[in-house]
Amino acid sequence: MSRRFFRLLFLSTAVFCLLSMTSCWTSIWTVAPTTEYVAPVKTVYTTQVTTPTPKVVTTTTVTVTSFNNDWSFYLDLQAVAAAFAEANSVQEFERILNSSRYMINNLDLNRDGWVDYLRVIETRQGYKHAFLIQACLAPAMFQDVATLVAEWYADRLYVEVIGDRYLYGYNYVVRPVFVKRPPLWNVFGRPNYNPWASPYYYGSFPSYYTQPKPMYLNHYQAYVNTYMTNHHYCHSCDYPQQPYWSGYTALTQPHHRNDYANQHPNDGFDQRVTHQLNANGSGVTVRNAGQLRAETQRQAKSSSTNQSSTATNRSGATTRQAETRATQTTQRREPSTTVNTRVNKSGTTRTTIRTTDTEGRTTTIKRESAPRTSNTSTRTSDTSTRTGGTSTRTSGTSTRRR
Repeated sequence: MSRRFFRLLFLSTAVFCLLSMTSCWTSIWTVAPTTEYVAPVKTVYTTQVTTPTPKVVTTTTVTVTSFNNDWSFYLDLQAVAAAFAEANSVQEFERILNSSRYMINNLDLNRDGWVDYLRVIETRQGYKHAFLIQACLAPAMFQDVATLVAEWYADRLYVEVIGDRYLYGYNYVVRPVFVKRPPLWNVFGRPNYNPWASPYYYGSFPSYYTQPKPMYLNHYQAYVNTYMTNHHYCHSCDYPQQPYWSGYTALTQPHHRNDYANQHPNDGFDQRVTHQLNANGSGVTVRNAGQLRAETQRQAKSSSTNQSSTATNRSGATTRQAETRATQTTQRREPSTTVNTRVNKSGTTRTTIRTTDTEGRTTTIKRESAPRTSNTSTRTSDTSTRTGGTSTRTSGTSTRRR
């Protein structure tokens, strides 16, 4: 019994071991099935871009003729008087003079391609105030430009702007006519009023000041005429023969600076105008900027009349004779300026200025100004330059009420 039991046990053990070995070798020699790699499906995204149709722009072309290019035309003393009447303080008056929004100042005496900063120094004697306006030309170098004299009383404010003789000639005086009381009328009467002396100089300008480049004369006159038209305190100016109070020179004497005039004595108004208008040495030798401006306007009016009469006579020998006389009298070309203004869709204004001088040479300047976002606007003129001899004065394009 026991022997049989052990025999069965041995056989069952052997069978179990045989089956285990068979399954092991089967797993070793059996190769796992392979699966072919299938790339994922690509998704294609399509974007549609729509280009807006450009806005139609308008082009305005203005052609003007140049007759004069004197320094006295680049700082209009009428606009200086209007700025003084508009300011609430003398410090604000200095700020308006140098503001790129109004462009009252367009002087470039040192010819460095940038408009000179004008500082104001105030002195007083009783009811009389004298405001000396000086151009900052270089470190420790200043030049007197004009003196504004204001006499304050309880019932009236008397103002005169006297141009410096080096720039404006002999006794060039502008007297504004006020429509209503300027704000400074009440400021001068305060018991604690202190005169203003500008702390600024060349290389140390106010933080708000951006030094612009000078404009052509016709553009500058357009800015000044617009400013005078929109002014609410004075609408016209008188031109007396001489200042009503000669004591202003003694009052401002401690602050006088004529550094540029001392270095360039031959560039004064008398030398410039005499050389330009009296080349043969004859004629009036004593004149001021007001007389020069009147002569320039007469020249512009006379030229415009001649051109109109020549254009209307186009028949027979009369026309040929008129054209012959015009050719003989205008052998030298008259410089001209063409202004093209474009406004794009974003509101940016692009201006192209093309100037032709007396020798036929053409200069093109491009300017771009961003749309105004507030009352205080800035004028960008980084690419503009002023070429000597090509500045122009607009004739007949703007009228000033007297």
